[in-house]
Amino acid sequence: MLYQRVALVVLALVVPLIPGCGGCGGGGHGGGTPPPPPPPPSVADIDVDADRDGVVNNTPSDDDNEAAWSTTRGAVYYYNVDDDDNNNSEDALDGIVNGANDALDLARVIVRSYNQAPTDGTAVIAVDTAAQGRVRIFRESPPGTWTSVYSTEPDFTLPIADVIAGDVTLGIEANTRIGPSWNGRVTLTFEIRDNMAAVLGSDVVLLRCAPWLMSTNLWPAQEAHVVNVGSNNLAFRTTTSSVCATAGTTYIEAPGASYSNDRWIQDSSEDGTILLPVSGSPRRRIPNVLQLARWRPIDAWCVNNLFNPDFDLTRRFDSNTSSMNYGGNLEITGPLTGWPWGRIIVGGGTSPPLGGGAPVTRRMVLAYRDYFNALALQGPYVEISTEWLAVGHVDEIVQVIPAPATPRGWAIMLSSPDQAKTILETVQAGGGGSLLVFAGRTGWQTTVDAILADAPLMALNAEVQTRIDGVRSVLQTQLGLSPMEIINVPTLFESAGGGTGVAYNPGVVNFVVLPTAGATQIIVPDPEGPDQPTDQWQAATTAAIVPLGTMAKPNVITYVDVFFSYHTLMGEAHCGVNWVRTPPAEDWWDD
Repeated sequence: MLYQRVALVVLALVVPLIPGCGGCGGGGHGGGTPPPPPPPPSVADIDVDADRDGVVNNTPSDDDNEAAWSTTRGAVYYYNVDDDDNNNSEDALDGIVNGANDALDLARVIVRSYNQAPTDGTAVIAVDTAAQGRVRIFRESPPGTWTSVYSTEPDFTLPIADVIAGDVTLGIEANTRIGPSWNGRVTLTFEIRDNMAAVLGSDVVLLRCAPWLMSTNLWPAQEAHVVNVGSNNLAFRTTTSSVCATAGTTYIEAPGASYSNDRWIQDSSEDGTILLPVSGSPRRRIPNVLQLARWRPIDAWCVNNLFNPDFDLTRRFDSNTSSMNYGGNLEITGPLTGWPWGRIIVGGGTSPPLGGGAPVTRRMVLAYRDYFNALALQGPYVEISTEWLAVGHVDEIVQVIPAPATPRGWAIMLSSPDQAKTILETVQAGGGGSLLVFAGRTGWQTTVDAILADAPLMALNAEVQTRIDGVRSVLQTQLGLSPMEIINVPTLFESAGGGTGVAYNPGVVNFVVLPTAGATQIIVPDPEGPDQPTDQWQAATTAAIVPLGTMAKPNVITYVDVFFSYHTLMGEAHCGVNWVRTPPAEDWWDD
């Protein structure tokens, strides 16, 4: 609150007697005009929920440092993209308040009454330049009725008589997502002016738009979504449903017939959350799904089955259809120093094709990368080289896994052609060269000897290993991870044509993680390696994952058949599942 006080200062002038001055020496004013009286003291006061308790108070708890942001101070508001009136349109785009539930999505701004304001003056609220046209402000009058008072202009006025009469309640929402040109912060400057537009008093408040927070593999899954494409993925659906039941996760199937049997539900959208202060509890949680620039049938699932009065939708915002924009090309770490909500990883870059040639650039479209950076809490993103992969996705070579046995609590699993090859060589040396790989898979079945004797395949995998070693280096450097926190799991790669590669055996790094209060259930693609006496690729994967758990919080693995349902179509388990996850109890504004 800023106060302006005007006081009359009387200066005593000692004037010598001058002949002919009449009554100058007698204390008169010599016929001059007396100075005007000072204006009445004026107070301009505007309040927001600066202490984040969900209530706007006319007390120092909300009034002090209300124009600043820190871990303990600063009001939060919301990009209002749920659908309280069920009209399949984000509420922020409707331009009205759609009833009491929609009003709950407005952050309150209270203009305090000042009964000494000049009746011929004005009450003006200015919106900072960056936020102009990006927020909408409504006034509540009478109670329960909201009218738009601001949408695009530099400022707006309130009737001075209303400010004199009592407090004026406003509600604010963002109608534009955070991006490179706007960080979601809005500064409101309230002024009381006289009839000559002179400012008699002013007050300033700052509000910050709650950022979208991408969910991590460490968050429990409330729901898991899988597309039912019939008998082709029956084994996968049966296993996934069973593991979900064990994890306490609601298993939901999307009808493939309604979505052209587009099974790649992971690629269509990315799960996230919005957290807001609310009265009576630490925060309000609104699930928020980010639709991705993919433009395929299952992309509509998040609109048709998630978007509702209590579930936000951030629609895709680019027309680019490259597979680099899909959900499989997004990963996020667990907490890091400086990034308590994790740090986003995307795939892409510039490199020569496998086998050589002129460098090729393939990256996630800039609109999404800029968005992740602008959100700030989980950015700037880290980009790892995946452009040499046919699909080009992070989850083909990298995924985060809970690791309660480690100080950080999580680790990164990394595909390793060298490990896969070494295991085959060990099997061969033990007399198992004739053992089958992909046993019983017509058209795919082979042997350990045949794989190791395939010189072009081995050469390609040596080159792929070099690319993956580069990824490891970026992860260590950019995320500050130690070598022990990046753990190899066996995966060979084969040519997909055009100088690109794809997993040769089902890629075990493409797993599904379902944490619970106790065990973490992990659904891993069956790599279908040689049995000596058990699957040696599977044994190495188990040996990598299980020790990351503890007795109280074990990592429990279930291997799943994905061979013809996903793998031969250039995907694996993670590619076929999406989810809704529950964030931890912490609040982002405390960080």
